[in-house]
Amino acid sequence: MTMAAVSQSSTNPEDTSEGNANARPLAEKSSYYYAHNQVRSDSPKTLVGATEIYNHKALDAEQVAELERQASQTLESGHSSWNKGGTWEEKDYTKWAEQRLKELLPKIASPKGLVTFKEVSSIDDCHAANVFSRGKKKSVIEIEKIKLGWKVEGGEAKGKLEITEVSSSALSELHLSVKVDKAGNNQAEIDADLKACKPAILDVINAIVEELASK
Repeated sequence: MTMAAVSQSSTNPEDTSEGNANARPLAEKSSYYYAHNQVRSDSPKTLVGATEIYNHKALDAEQVAELERQASQTLESGHSSWNKGGTWEEKDYTKWAEQRLKELLPKIASPKGLVTFKEVSSIDDCHAANVFSRGKKKSVIEIEKIKLGWKVEGGEAKGKLEITEVSSSALSELHLSVKVDKAGNNQAEIDADLKACKPAILDVINAIVEELASK
């Protein structure tokens, strides 16, 4: 066979001319082929085998009103508009709760006034949320550990008060532990004054839970 004959018998696999009966248009080979040549330039673009993909139109007044109504229902009920049955849904407020703890705990006054609180140095594994289940709402706060700095009024003694096992569902189990960085001459009295702050700390946690419930 001559070179000319070989050249004439070779065909382009994408050739769709009448001379190549075995060739198939690309649109038939791929269902996602973008068929530019199948529509006019002013027609909505389509995919082969698909419906129109960007022939958008604006919402009418009735549709806008329905969206506004659903948003209003969300604000009134607390749970999302999609959750009409009030099944399980959780809204996280952890960052908010951490900020409130940092604001309120240092304001606590010890019963005997021996110590003052400085700042919350750390909050470990905090989780705060409003939980909706079967149409009922429950506000929960769970914290593994809070470290609250303290110092003695007019002295050099200082340290941290560790608040652990914080749970809004079992606040009676909250535990206090005094950590001393620099001891005072009357450290036993200081420790007792710090641990006597438990009721005030519980009041702070309860206040935050009540605030959370109002959200």
